[in-house]
Amino acid sequence: MGRHKVLVAAELDRHGLHLGQELYLAQLWREDGLSSAELASRTGVSPPAVTKVVSGLERTGLVRRERDPADARLVRVWLTDAGRALQDPVTEIWYAAERDFWDSLTDEERANARAAVHDMLGSESA
Repeated sequence: MGRHKVLVAAELDRHGLHLGQELYLAQLWREDGLSSAELASRTGVSPPAVTKVVSGLERTGLVRRERDPADARLVRVWLTDAGRALQDPVTEIWYAAERDFWDSLTDEERANARAAVHDMLGSESA
């Protein structure tokens, strides 16, 4: 699995991203203008961790932060055009990594992985 992580990190780096930053962008691609607390909840990390990542994304011009006009206590995170433009390339990186992962498995490993997923999802057939 480590090899796949290294490959994804290298591809993300070509787009100016560090591994993990794309997960925050993905949440904003789904729903732009999330608050820091909403990003923390959706990514399962602490608010200070969100602040650190969002600060990095803001420095690189991928997002901007603005106070919520309806509630000045809230800071919302918005994609910039540059941040929106990364959606297709990042999605392709994820798909390529998934294809590479599955292609690296033997037939038996693939069957075992599929069976495990079916078991987790409560499916009756593998």
